[in-house]
Amino acid sequence: MKPLNTERAGREMLKWMDHIYADETLENADQIRDRLNQNKLTPGIYLLTLSHNPGHLMEILPAVSLKQSCVRELCPEIFGVAASKDSAMELSCRILKEVYDATGTFDIKNYLKNR
Repeated sequence: MKPLNTERAGREMLKWMDHIYADETLENADQIRDRLNQNKLTPGIYLLTLSHNPGHLMEILPAVSLKQSCVRELCPEIFGVAASKDSAMELSCRILKEVYDATGTFDIKNYLKNR
């Protein structure tokens, strides 16, 4: 997936990685991404983001939290979308395994940026 424009109608757009992981149960990841960029409510959807905390690899956050402007403004780059919290946890495990198998480390940020 390609990142969308960084601004629309004067609102801050979310930051997306070039390649977005989506869990298998999610049928319309592009539509969900568009809804999120338009700041529309997307209940039940969870996002995988890079972490600002150096002690964490990634964050899993409910998409509904993006309705709060402070969360939306501070949201790191998004690289995964899941249909439930359980699916998000499974997707994060799958991604971490992929990163470790490819690099021998858990440096997810560099792995995703260099794909």
